[in-house]
Order: sequence, then C-alpha cells, then structure tokens
Amino acid sequence: MRSMTGFAQASAESARRRFEVVIQGWNHRHLDLVVRAPEELRALERVLRERIAASILRGRCEVAVRVSALGERRLALRVERDALGALREGARELEREGLLDASTFGLGDLLRAPQLFALEADPESWGAEEQTALDSALQGALAAFEAARAAEGDRLAAVLERARTALGGLVDRLDARRRDVAEGLESALRARLDELLPGGVAALPPERLAQEVVMLVDRSDVQEELDRLRAHLEHLGEVLRARGAIGKRLEFLAQEVLRELNTLGAKCRDAELARMVVDAKVVCEQLREQIQNVE
Repeated sequence: MRSMTGFAQASAESARRRFEVVIQGWNHRHLDLVVRAPEELRALERVLRERIAASILRGRCEVAVRVSALGERRLALRVERDALGALREGARELEREGLLDASTFGLGDLLRAPQLFALEADPESWGAEEQTALDSALQGALAAFEAARAAEGDRLAAVLERARTALGGLVDRLDARRRDVAEGLESALRARLDELLPGGVAALPPERLAQEVVMLVDRSDVQEELDRLRAHLEHLGEVLRARGAIGKRLEFLAQEVLRELNTLGAKCRDAELARMVVDAKVVCEQLREQIQNVE
C-alpha cells in the first residue's frame, strides 16, 4: 500500500550543470500532475511527464526541475531575422505615410518584443552527459518519493487494519444483541397488546398472535445485513494486503459498509442495538477518512 502524500528530492551533476528534482504529493481523487521546468528543458517536458506518470498513478503531484550552471555559462543571442525584417519594412511604410517617426525607436523598444530576440544556452553545453545527469536526478527523486509513500502506506495499513478489526468486533456484538432482542420481541408484543386490547392477548386467536410475532421478527431481523458486513470486512482485509493502487477499491468497500450500517440502524428496535450501530458508524467514518490518503 502506498500513500498519496510524500516529499523527495535528488540531484546529479554533469561537468557543466547541476540538476535538482523535487517531488511533492498530496491527496487527490485522480492523477493531477504538474511539472515545472526551466525554458531550456521545455522540449523534454513531455518525456518527463510520461516517466513520472508511469510511477505515480493517483494524487496531486508537483515536480520541480531546477538547473544551475557549474562555472561560466555561455549564452547565444537568437535573432528572428525574418520577423525583424518584416517589422522594419512595416515601420518604413508607416513613416512614409506620416504615421510613425522611426527615429524615436531604438534597440530598447525592439528588445521588449520577445518574439524577436532570445538568449539561448550554447548548444554545446547540452549533450549525453547532461541527459544522463538529468535522468539520474529524476530517477533518484522518484525512488525516494516511492520509499516515502510506501513508509506512509505501511502506517496507514496498520491504522486501517485496526479500524477493520474494531468494526469486526462491533459486528459480533451486534449479532449477539440481535439474538437477545429477537427472543424478547414476543414478550414485548404480548405486553403491548395487553395494554391496548380489551381482554389483552387472550382476545386474539393464537394463529393471529403467531402471525404478528413472525412479521415483527422479520421486520426487525438484521441477520442479512450482518452477514454482508462480515463479507465486506473480509474483502477489505484482502484488499489491504494487495499491491498496487487500491485506494478506489477501499473507498467503494467503505461505502458499502456504511450502507449496511445505515440499513441496520433503520431496522433497529432496541436502544442498545442502536447505540452499537452509532459506534460502528463512527469507526467506519474514521476508516473512510484514512482511506482518502491511499493511492
């Protein structure tokens, strides 16, 4: 089991550059991946995203890639000459029409147009050694992030297992109380009829009384709900021991457990049984909150 939360960073160097990769993760229903890299690595962003998405399947994940030069960094000025020439011809035409005084424009005005000029790293400063260093930093950060999430996942697994065990104990108590309640339904019905009917229970035909008792027991019986709860909790234990992204399956099972508890609570005719159901719902809600952290 892996948590969706975690933090990791790693770095590697080539002869000319240092690469640092920082990964942070938070809870999220789906994979929400954000990669922040300097402009010079923009062409590699798609590859970086694919490698990260292969390891992280769910959660909000922010990855920052930082690059710093070691020693003197050589830069080159890139000039979009075609665009600059078109701009020059347009300015001359406007000047001939008296709409523009070209003498008022200088280099500073042109530099404010990012489409015309750009500073680029010397192509010789990026080679196989730089690619290897970047791959090493990314792989190291992903491995550390995986280890952090796995450690948090082990803690979550222990918490979830305790909650599952607590729910199993409450189901056993509910089952034991159900039997006691079922045995007391007939006597409770007899006492109520003695209060409401002239002549009491003796005024009813025996077969009618038996029919009412059967109907009352059937409406109040929660054996099916308890059986389904045990099945869901057993399945929950199996999923907790599984590998991979299990968060969504755990969420579904927790919803099913809560559904059965709601049904069981609606059929309760005993105050003690109702209190036990409330206790089980509290534990189930704690279980659901923790599951939100699981990938």
